[in-house]
Order: sequence, then structure tokens, then C-alpha cells
Amino acid sequence: MKNKTVKRLLSVLCCFLALLMIASSSPIALANNGDGETTEEKSDKKESDKKYKEQISQLQDEQVKLQQQMTDYNNKIKDIKDDKKRQQAIANSIDEKISIIEESIAVGKEKIAVTSNYITAKNIEIRNKEADIEDNLQLFRDRVKAIYMTGGYSDTANSLMMLLGSKSVSEFLTRTEFLNRIAEHDHQMLEELRDQLADLNEEKAILDAEKAALEEEKAALEAEQAELEKELQQAKNSIHDLSQMQKEYEENFEELSAMAKKIQEELLDIYKSLNTSNTAYVGGEMLWPVPGYSKISSTFGWRFNNTDFHTGVDITGGGVHGAKVVATNTGTVVHTNYCPYNGYAYGYGTYLIVDHGGGITTLYAHLSNITVQKGDIVVMGQQIGNVGNTGWSTGAHLHFEVRKNGTAVNPMSYIT
Repeated sequence: MKNKTVKRLLSVLCCFLALLMIASSSPIALANNGDGETTEEKSDKKESDKKYKEQISQLQDEQVKLQQQMTDYNNKIKDIKDDKKRQQAIANSIDEKISIIEESIAVGKEKIAVTSNYITAKNIEIRNKEADIEDNLQLFRDRVKAIYMTGGYSDTANSLMMLLGSKSVSEFLTRTEFLNRIAEHDHQMLEELRDQLADLNEEKAILDAEKAALEEEKAALEAEQAELEKELQQAKNSIHDLSQMQKEYEENFEELSAMAKKIQEELLDIYKSLNTSNTAYVGGEMLWPVPGYSKISSTFGWRFNNTDFHTGVDITGGGVHGAKVVATNTGTVVHTNYCPYNGYAYGYGTYLIVDHGGGITTLYAHLSNITVQKGDIVVMGQQIGNVGNTGWSTGAHLHFEVRKNGTAVNPMSYIT
């Protein structure tokens, strides 16, 4: 009988010691203040969350800015009342709209990347939290077993075993209180872990929804970009229609002939102020100004039944819009003019003049873009702009002139 009692007491003592070891080994209950994270880990999480929110905020600000640019673009086109002028402005500025769309897509992709990285971090955090919960559930199971064996519950037999293993009632009550507190703490700890896991899952669900919305937004932007590129290609394939220009000229003869006269007067004033004969002509034949495009839609001289004198040659062709325009010879950029979007009435649109010395100058008109500045020295073959459809034009083309002492001469006498 005594041997059985001793064995039972030893068993109880072993269980109680196991219980103390389990309690002391709990990384959550004792080492980490019940939440499974060190102070450093909490700080890293806060910093990561803060960085994510700042990045998303900056990207959202960029999106708002781009949306405003798109609104301004649409309003600018809408303000042009005349349909032909509006269509021309759209053709001239469609690459601007594509640029805005491309930037919007880039921002959308960056937002998706930032959100994806944040979701990945949250997934790792959730997996770690799930592992913590599983570890502590096992600790909890071990504790419950130990508590049961040492009489930590109200069961009479188990309580009697704890009483038998105690030297006094006071020690029995102390042990009971200690075990009950451990059990209560375990329950609280597990509830906190469950709450944290639920919060993480909820946050991840929100992030997943945000990512899905961003993917949809990106897809919509890419679809819009594709449509714009299609429109741009159509605009590029629209070449100079001389018959349409003649029809328009004849229908609006007085207005357009007066405009042409005014433009030539303005050009003469510009040339008078240039003093282009101060140096000798650089010499040599001139290079063709639009590499890869050789169609001449309108030659130098009288046209439209001898009602309009054309002071240069018009170079066009399929897909010419945006094509590179090069300097036909070495010289200095002496004048640039940028045509506004509502500048349909300005015959030459966006154009520039290059001085080659000896009173010889070249003029490049109806450009969509100028890539040099006034005062720049350019060499033969250097890009100076892009073919466009600005000014009085019925399709993309380059109007190219050669002038001697301000007077237009046949370019074909100089050009290769």
C-alpha cells in the first residue's frame, strides 16, 4: 500500500514538474508578453505598413495628376468648336494622349507590384501566426494534460491527488491557484492569437480585393491604349490629300488666299531680320529631308488653276505622321514657331528655319514636334523634328522650302 502511495506521489510530482517546465518554456506566455512578437518585430511591421501606405499614397497622387492631365486634354479638344479644326487637333495631339495613358498604365503596374509585395508579406505573417497558434495549441494540450493529472480541475479525485501531494492546505490552494491562472492565461493568449489571425485574414482579403481592382484598372488602361494606338496608326496612314486641299481652297478662296498672303508677309519680315548672308554657303547638295518617304504630293510653283503659288514641295506617304525630319545641310537654327492646338488658321503650323550661310535657308513646316532649339548648330542628317499635320493641312506631310535671300526657290535645284 505504501509503495502504491509513494508511486502515486512521485507521479504527481513528476507531472507537476513537467507542468512548471512547460510553463517556463512557453515562448509566448513568458518571453513575448503573450502576443508572439518581439518589440523589434512589432517595430518592423509598423515600419513596413507605414512604407506601404506612403508608397500607395504617392502613386494615387500620381494617378490623380494624370487623370487631371487627361481631363485638361479632353477639355482642350472640346473647346475647339469647328469640327475640322477639332479633328485636326485630335490627330496632332493623339500621341500626347497615348503618352498620358502609358504613364497611367506604368503607375497602375507599380501600384499592383507594391500591393502584391505587401500581400506576400502579409501571407508570410499569417503563416507565421498560424504556426504560433499551432505551437501554442500543443503547449496548451500538454498543460491541460498535466493540470488534469495534478488535479487542477474541480474533479474530486484529481483534487484529492493534488491534496495528497501537498504538505499543507495552503500549498494545495497555492498550487490550484497557480494552475488555474496558467490555464486562464493560456485561454486568453489563444483568444488573442485567434483575433490577430482574424485581423490579418481580413486585411489580406481587403488587399486582395484592392489588387483585383488594380488589375482591372490596368487592363482597362491597356485596352484604351490599344485603341489609341489604332487611332494613331490611322492618323499616320492619313496622307496629304491635295485634291481635298484644292477643294477647300476654292470654297474659301478669299479667306485662304488672304491668309497665305499674310503668312508670306510675316515670313519676309522674319527673313529680313535674319541677315543670313553674313557667312558663305556651306556648299554641296542638300539631303532629302524625310528619310524613307519620297512621295511629292505638291510641287513648287503655281497650283489650283494658277490661283495659289506653292513656295516649296510637300512630302508625304503612308505612315508618314511622326516620321523623322532631318537637316538637309549643316547650319544654324534661326527661327522656330510652335502652332497651338487651336492654331488651324496659321498656315505653316509648327515650323523651323535653318540658315546655311550665303543667304540660303531651309524651312520645314507642318511639324508635329521640333527636336532642336533656336541657336542650335545642326549637321546634315541630324534630326530636327517630326512630320505632322499642323497648320493648314489635309493630312500628314512635310512642307519643305529653300529660300535665297528670303525669296522661295525650287528646292529640287538644291536637293539630292
